Amino acid sequence: MIRGVLAWAAFLALVWWILEPVPGSWMAGVVAVAAGVGLRLYASRMSPVGVRPLRLARFGLYFVGQSVLGGWDVSRRALSPGLPISPGVMTHRLSLPSSSARVFMSNALSLLPGTFAADLRDDVLTVHLLVGGKRSESRVVELERRVATLFRGRDR
Repeated sequence: MIRGVLAWAAFLALVWWILEPVPGSWMAGVVAVAAGVGLRLYASRMSPVGVRPLRLARFGLYFVGQSVLGGWDVSRRALSPGLPISPGVMTHRLSLPSSSARVFMSNALSLLPGTFAADLRDDVLTVHLLVGGKRSESRVVELERRVATLFRGRDR
């Protein structure tokens, strides 16, 4: 537990340093990091789900990248009448073990441009796609794989 708290504090300090590299800001930074660690400890007691900072950072980078690429694709399709928009609906059986991971997957998918999680019942996710097909389906599968990695070993 101590190692996890120190890792979380180091992660938050790194984020603070990236956002506020001014040495004079570290007084506020120490308070912010302490508050972040305290909230993390409180949240981990309230929820059975705990996420490791490095996994969260990797997922965040992937998610931001997919958001930018998806936004670019959607805007190109909206502004270029020659590009196809062929909406589709797919049903995907999730292999994520916990309801919290499935809900997280559903919410993350809905935030990505060109996709919308229309329904989640038990382990079946219904997805509305701006452009249906194998490529879009493989993006959903890849997102599920990354969510599984994010939640691995934490939902028991």
